[in-house]
Amino acid sequence: MTEFGPIKFLIEAFMLPFLTFSYNTFVPNYGISIILLTIVIKIIFYPLMTKQYKSMKKMQDIAPKMTEIRQKFKKDPQKMQQEVMKLYKDNNVNPLQGCLPMLLQIPFFIAIYATILSDQFNTIIQAPGINKGLFSFWLSDLTVADSTYILPIILAVFTFYSQKMMMVDPKQKQLLYLSPIMILIFGLQLPSGVLLYWAASTVLSTIQQVMISKPSPPEILNVIPKKVH
Repeated sequence: MTEFGPIKFLIEAFMLPFLTFSYNTFVPNYGISIILLTIVIKIIFYPLMTKQYKSMKKMQDIAPKMTEIRQKFKKDPQKMQQEVMKLYKDNNVNPLQGCLPMLLQIPFFIAIYATILSDQFNTIIQAPGINKGLFSFWLSDLTVADSTYILPIILAVFTFYSQKMMMVDPKQKQLLYLSPIMILIFGLQLPSGVLLYWAASTVLSTIQQVMISKPSPPEILNVIPKKVH
């Protein structure tokens, strides 16, 4: 995995240098360094992720109209497609816009995974006097799985909440429960350093979603009942 060009570049030019710099400059703790790395990556992708969440929010808003169109033209697929495209255009919605930010972040996840498992990182944290975990009582070694299962559970819970906020089609309800369960099972096997990055990223993304999904002041005013004089 580390021999793959872009991933190798990310590891050698960004991941390892950042983790080492953070450890030597800010806090001598590689768990904290991974959290700081996650924050930096989220800041880099903040504008793109904001567009993604806004696009998903718009998809939620037009979901009832979408259902109406599908019911009305279910016997005429061509007309249905035309009406759906018109609905997207009228509401300035691009359904593909939500995919790009997620795809762009995949190499960073692969890179942190490869970094934690790399010989270079293992050599660094096995050196005498190095703090190779987050706390002495929890995640004391970032290269092994979280034996307390706390991180996998946190990841699964925030994944569920995040997906629930952005669920557009009620038919996706099964996926709403299946996806966090699969992530929980998968997370039990991952090195805690990788899981720490993933969990921190998911928590930050969920916070960003909540901020974007929050009703604006005019929307709040619209739902406040008017006083009867």
